[in-house]
Amino acid sequence: MATVQKSKKKKISCIIIAVVVIALIALLVKAALSAVSSISLTNDSYPYGEAAVKDLSTYVNISGNVSSSSTVNVTSDVLAKVAQLNVKVGDSVKKDDIVCLLDTTELQEQYDKIAASADKAKDAENYKDAILRRNLEEARTARTNAVNKAQQAANEAENARTQAYEQHKKLVEQYNAMVAQINAADAEMQEKLQPQLDTLSDALDKLNEKLPELDAAVDAAQKGIQSAQELADQSVQAAQDAIDSAKYTLTDDSAAEQLEKLQEQIDSCTVRATADGVITQLNITEGSIPMNKNLMVIENTDSLIIRGKVSEADVLRVEEGMDCEIKTSATEDEIIAGKVSRIERIISSSENAAADGGYAVEVAIEQNSKLLIGMSASCKIVLSKKENTLGVPYDAVYGGEQDGYYVYVGVDGDTPGTVKAVRKDVKIGFEGDYYIEITEGDVKEGDLILMQPRAFDVLPQLEDGSVISDPRRE
Repeated sequence: MATVQKSKKKKISCIIIAVVVIALIALLVKAALSAVSSISLTNDSYPYGEAAVKDLSTYVNISGNVSSSSTVNVTSDVLAKVAQLNVKVGDSVKKDDIVCLLDTTELQEQYDKIAASADKAKDAENYKDAILRRNLEEARTARTNAVNKAQQAANEAENARTQAYEQHKKLVEQYNAMVAQINAADAEMQEKLQPQLDTLSDALDKLNEKLPELDAAVDAAQKGIQSAQELADQSVQAAQDAIDSAKYTLTDDSAAEQLEKLQEQIDSCTVRATADGVITQLNITEGSIPMNKNLMVIENTDSLIIRGKVSEADVLRVEEGMDCEIKTSATEDEIIAGKVSRIERIISSSENAAADGGYAVEVAIEQNSKLLIGMSASCKIVLSKKENTLGVPYDAVYGGEQDGYYVYVGVDGDTPGTVKAVRKDVKIGFEGDYYIEITEGDVKEGDLILMQPRAFDVLPQLEDGSVISDPRRE
């Protein structure tokens, strides 16, 4: 009897040990199960999720630092000492703000020396030009005087000829009248009038001899005008040619060219911002001489990007213009909108291109965001999206196209702290990365969705009607 009792106690002890071992194994399995979105494991329970109305999406993750889409170098071709530096790294500037001044002392001294020499040469040139212009003015005055004098002589010749012809006309009229009178008179009267007729005849003869001379004098006077004009015009043209020749005379333009270049260099010593933005790099300090022409870097904070890489498997699914959801540790759970702005469809040439992500992608961040240059950010590139739809965890859907799909919904069991698995046939739609859309079936928002355990040797496989511990219990 004692032996039986002892054997019984030993059997009970073994059973207790076995139960403890099983419980420990269950706990280990629970700890080994990884968490997925909206999927929980508590104690030794089945994995579960919840039917929920939400936005479903598929996406590709990239990560990178916030940077500017527009970066400009502020440069100067003059390597002179920095006399004044007006900015430091992190300062915001506007286009054309004076960011630094370079020392212009040596350049100004060179300019003043060449300018003084050039001024003397210019004075001499101006003096010569004044003489030539005075000569031109005198030639024009002489021309006017000569032409006026010739014209006056011509006018006098024409007046003398006109008077002679008028006098000739009167004498002819008198002669003809006298001839008529004599012809009508008697012999005695004719004898008395004959001397008068002879006098008129002599006067006409003398005047007829003079008229050709007067005509010749008028012609000569007209030619005198033309001749005076031609000679005077030659003098004026000679004076004008002298002025024009002085303009085209080869002169030394090197001084003017040097002054122009020096002035450009002096002007460039006032260094201005070439764009709006933030100073992110300074290559100079006050009092130093720049090592090269790149003085500083300005990045535009109004146009920020995140540059990351996607794998070869994902790059063909990514397109420019796709929406993006951006998060940073600084902004915590806030989602900042962005769009894919550029895809480099050439894989990195480095040996570790595949490991590095392969293909570079730029995401443009919406303006007026809180992000700052240099922040680390993670970004979801939304490949496809279904908004405000009923979904369940992706791993909770079983079956296939041939036999149909189904899920296990947990309903309250008969015993407190338990639930019963009820199989619900469903039809599925949009497939997100972690949730899948339920388009038809007796599943509603808030339903407990049960999933098959990952280790059947610890927890039995679910079946329609299976009663299990409520996995939501504390």
